[in-house]
Amino acid sequence: MVTIPGPGWQSYIRPVSSILDLLRRRLLKGLPALLAVAAGVAHAQELTLTLRAPDSEADLRNAYIRDAVQLALDKTRATDGAYRLQLSAPMNKRRALLEAAQQAAPNFLVVTGPEAGRAAGLVPVLFPIHLGVNRYRVCFVHTPQRAVVREADTLSAVARLRHVQGRGWADADILRANGFTVAEANGYEALFQMVAIGRADLFCRSVLEVGQEVQAHTGLKGLALDDSLLLSYDLPQYIYTHPGNQQAIERIARGLRQAFADGSLQALLRQHLQPSLALLNLPQRRLMTLNVPSPALIEMNDRPFQIDVLRGALR
Repeated sequence: MVTIPGPGWQSYIRPVSSILDLLRRRLLKGLPALLAVAAGVAHAQELTLTLRAPDSEADLRNAYIRDAVQLALDKTRATDGAYRLQLSAPMNKRRALLEAAQQAAPNFLVVTGPEAGRAAGLVPVLFPIHLGVNRYRVCFVHTPQRAVVREADTLSAVARLRHVQGRGWADADILRANGFTVAEANGYEALFQMVAIGRADLFCRSVLEVGQEVQAHTGLKGLALDDSLLLSYDLPQYIYTHPGNQQAIERIARGLRQAFADGSLQALLRQHLQPSLALLNLPQRRLMTLNVPSPALIEMNDRPFQIDVLRGALR
């Protein structure tokens, strides 16, 4: 049975329609404010991280670090949310450690060794960011000394040559512990200049860095890449940051392990290594392994994450 409304039923509909219209207008009026609040919440949840800026346009040393951190953050985006990577002002590593300790920028990340990182009051992301590849060193040479270096077929002969390293770098201490003559200098670009003008014979660099550095310094008179030596010594390094940055520490460590497990981190390292591997002919060089003083600090067992470029693991 259908009930037909009685007379005057339209009078009940009009007030209800007016109320709905009023609610609609108020909702539309308040929508921008609601969207602004939502955007603010989303921005507050975005994780901001800071990496040290390059020393110069030619300084590509940290390109792999930047890309590896970004890869780790991308791996965890679905579970941990958005992020933003920013660069600090240009500064040397000593200054960067101080800035990180003082929390001068959000989640300031600095790659260094355990002694320097812990001495600054920082804690590590427990993952060997270079996968052990940075233990291999090849050298820039003062061009007139190339023949001398090629004939230096013993470690003692190489040690007698004049080496240069950055001031405060862990490499300098390791070289000296093996009897090397080592000068230290401030300024990344100054190290190449010292070799070019003959104030040093050799400036030895990680195989991960040297390919891009050769390209950046092509045409610098007096500087050449030695084609005979390959030095090897353990130099574990990690990402360090302030102990209060636990969210960033946990997220990056988890992301790096995921990337290593699925092979994308190794693929990224291979991409950054290609400019070097194309130049170096590593298996044909004279490998000289240096003794490393027993480290005072050991953060973790890196061996399960190390790969060996000499065995063609990245070719």
